[in-house]
Amino acid sequence: MIVRKNLKLSVVARVSGPRVAFSTAWALALVFAYKNGATFLAVPNAAVGPMAAALAIFLAFHNNGSYDRWWEARKQWGQLVNSSRTFARQVKGFIDTAAAHGELIHRHIAFVHALRLHLRKQPEQLHELAPLLPHGELDVVRKSSNVPLALMQRQADRLKELRAAGAIGEFRAIQLDQTLTDLANVQGACERIKNTPLPRQYEYFTRLFVYFFVLILPTTNLEALGWATPFFTVPTSFLFFALEGVASVNEDPFENRLQDTPMTALCRTIEINLRELNGEKDVPPPMLPVDGYLM
Repeated sequence: MIVRKNLKLSVVARVSGPRVAFSTAWALALVFAYKNGATFLAVPNAAVGPMAAALAIFLAFHNNGSYDRWWEARKQWGQLVNSSRTFARQVKGFIDTAAAHGELIHRHIAFVHALRLHLRKQPEQLHELAPLLPHGELDVVRKSSNVPLALMQRQADRLKELRAAGAIGEFRAIQLDQTLTDLANVQGACERIKNTPLPRQYEYFTRLFVYFFVLILPTTNLEALGWATPFFTVPTSFLFFALEGVASVNEDPFENRLQDTPMTALCRTIEINLRELNGEKDVPPPMLPVDGYLM
């Protein structure tokens, strides 16, 4: 997630540079052809006005839909933080067997990290969970196609054992089960965002129309501006390219990019909070932004 106030020009240049170079080269090529007799290339300004208005509507819809997905992803992970704190508090307050506190809290920390890896499709990093789980449990759960779900089921099974042993009352077991349900709802919402893209037709046609607009825009300025055409058309082209690009990246907030949901930092926050609630002293430090970016 970008937390700095201003974007680095080097990042902007790396992302948008090729498109800006394309629009500049295209405008210069049109001016050169026009100056060498291809006067038919000049078209009236009225030809691009309605197209710009229609394109703005498409871009606005695409950006609004993408931002809603990005913001919902952040809200779901905020809910995950809250539900995780609730689960740890309930474990400490409801369960009489103190030896089970660390197991349940550490398994929940493993669940949070597993959800991060699940959404980012990084199964090769599941070995990070081994120190948080009882011996041999990781080998069992990693066989599942959905490791976070498998860990949540292990939690439910362990709570069932504690209830059967009398370490937790019926009513308190129901409350803990409700918290597990809240966690499952968060996971399901994140998976829905991950696996259900915006309708492809909006992205496809928006990108198609942006390129068509950029191609035709310089032709409306050839007669009036001549060689100065790129100075006026390239900034407008960059604006439309930037809006389309922002919408495209925001619709997938779990891809481990600079602008995505900072799941690694949020996992660390949850781990710190839960370890402290469990009375542990060996707590990892919080993750800080690096050069204005929080991962």
